[in-house]
Amino acid sequence: MAAPDVSTTGALDNLPPLPSVPKLELPPPTPESQQDVSDWLRHVVSPNLDERVEAVREMLEIRPRHLPAISQQLARIADKADKNGMKAELNRVLERRRAARRNGSSGGASEDTSDRDLLFTVVQEGKPSDHDFKSLAELVALSRMLAQIGSVEAARELITVYVRFGEFVRPDVQHRLAVLGDRAVAALIEARRYPAEKIARWAERQLDRLGKAIPSEAIRTDDYQVLADILRAYGRTRDIDAARIVMTFANSERHQVRQAARQAIVMLGSAGLWQLRDAYENVVGKRPKRDWSWQRTARELFGEYDRLRLARVFQRFEDGMRAMKAGDLTKMAKAFDAVLVRDPLFERRAEMASGYLAFAREIADSDRPAAELALARVERISQDPQLVSTARSLRLALQGQDLASRGIVDERLARSALNFDPSNQRAKDLLKAQGTDKVTATARRIRYATSGTIAGIALVAIAMILLRRRSATTPPAVPTEPPTDVRTEDPSLQSKLDDGPTSNDTSDPSSSGTPDR
Repeated sequence: MAAPDVSTTGALDNLPPLPSVPKLELPPPTPESQQDVSDWLRHVVSPNLDERVEAVREMLEIRPRHLPAISQQLARIADKADKNGMKAELNRVLERRRAARRNGSSGGASEDTSDRDLLFTVVQEGKPSDHDFKSLAELVALSRMLAQIGSVEAARELITVYVRFGEFVRPDVQHRLAVLGDRAVAALIEARRYPAEKIARWAERQLDRLGKAIPSEAIRTDDYQVLADILRAYGRTRDIDAARIVMTFANSERHQVRQAARQAIVMLGSAGLWQLRDAYENVVGKRPKRDWSWQRTARELFGEYDRLRLARVFQRFEDGMRAMKAGDLTKMAKAFDAVLVRDPLFERRAEMASGYLAFAREIADSDRPAAELALARVERISQDPQLVSTARSLRLALQGQDLASRGIVDERLARSALNFDPSNQRAKDLLKAQGTDKVTATARRIRYATSGTIAGIALVAIAMILLRRRSATTPPAVPTEPPTDVRTEDPSLQSKLDDGPTSNDTSDPSSSGTPDR
């Protein structure tokens, strides 16, 4: 951030400071992100085709926190890989795919393979035993990860892929930037000032293809984060043609966009002095002093913007404070709500917390949802830990009462409320009204009895299984004198022997077949 004028330091004390400029350097990668990226790359070059294809699908899990590790891996490949060998391998892969299509074969491609997705083509047609294939597959996989992240930092790394590896990766980089659309605009604007003229002209062509070649077209987006990145890109490149558009966003209602525009003005520096002077004249109605530097002019302009933008906010805040002192909490809440809607980061928002808490207590029984919303605002804007705990305790108690009114007993909410504020009478009453202490003791006894019953049944079942196994493994008793197996050739006699004596057979077994006379 540039230093203010020394001669006017006293006059600048009441002006807003110039914002700091964000850095382009990525933070160092964490060990966890390094391990994640290494695992993905290892699976992408696996000898198993199914594992390679599955690794491509798993890249949907990539997150912005992996970006530094991806950048590190790209630098490793660029420093050690054989770029000519990677180019030759890519040509062989594409030729095999074209030959497979001419022959009417899909080449083992999965159904979700995109004709324009180079990564699927490489992992399906490449040879894992080839060192150049591994370098190529890793490079294309890292490009896919960058496109999945989709931030301005990821788009910068994609452009770096083209810068460091050359023409053979240009079609894939262009395709991924086109898929990113507006999210790639800021990085391409920055690339227009690349030292190599070839890269600068290429970035111009990509912006033209996206329909974002001029500032008035580039800022047409519904994504406020993209708009903020574009404004910073114009400031970083010191684009004088975009300076007037950047100035118009320095008083935006959205803090994100307003901060980005002011950072862009700081990066424009002295190059935007005349636009700053014109903007100041349009706002104040008179020209700034001639001896003001661009820093002084910018701070004076930002101060005027803030006064105009916050005039109504401060008016509503004062209305709310007067209503709170008068005891009209409903009117106070409406005024404070209007303040936070217009400026969620209002500098005196902490002073509204006690009023919101009083308002929530007043309407807790008549309008419970509105009371819970007011308590949530207390938790967000208050800087007093005790006040935050009190608001959270009351909010949990109200939630418990809401559930109780629907026949649902939730002991956890009431006890959590008492943990935050032991004096919360509403939470104590909730426990008593629901009979939670008795219910808890009864439920505990039921749980113990049920657990004991289940354990007893399990022990009985185990004992029966062990007894059954023991009886199944015990051999049958063997008689000491097994009966003699008497066999005869007479079938009828053998049948009688087998059947044993019957009740009708009264003859003496020792007598002959003829009776005595």
